[in-house]
Amino acid sequence: MSGERFVSVRVEGERGVATALKALRDSGVPRECVEVLSDLPLPAGVLGGPMRSTRLPLYTAAGLVIGFLAGVFFSIGTLFLYPLLVGGQVSRLSPPNLIIVYELTMFGIVVATALGFILETRGRGPRRPYFKGVSRGESYVVVELPPDLVASRVRASLEAHGGVFVEEESATS
Repeated sequence: MSGERFVSVRVEGERGVATALKALRDSGVPRECVEVLSDLPLPAGVLGGPMRSTRLPLYTAAGLVIGFLAGVFFSIGTLFLYPLLVGGQVSRLSPPNLIIVYELTMFGIVVATALGFILETRGRGPRRPYFKGVSRGESYVVVELPPDLVASRVRASLEAHGGVFVEEESATS
């Protein structure tokens, strides 16, 4: 067995991606070991199912809650910590306080979403190759080889279904 970690093939269009993914499924390659590189988003039907989900909505929801609680604390909590007597009465909730709650809620959402995006898109595991042809409209199927699969068998299966083998030297990591 050679020391290859990835097998990469160039395919033509959506149909080529679909047939390459079907050949990989038939070869026993798990879906999480396969990555499709394309300049356009591909429909879930071509990819053989939905893409992996992200936790970005959870980060956004957490930012909403934290921002709202911070807004309530700084606007309403301040009124109780430092009461301001207006006309002999304590000033309670006023429209400027609602603006503070709104602004801090939005700030929490924006910061948490940006942080969640950074955390969700950071690289995990070994670095996969990237091909400059993606920006020219070419599509590539990259397979991270599981230990139980032989690179030559996966490559032969993909080439039999219309894939053109790509040398790793043309990829930028």
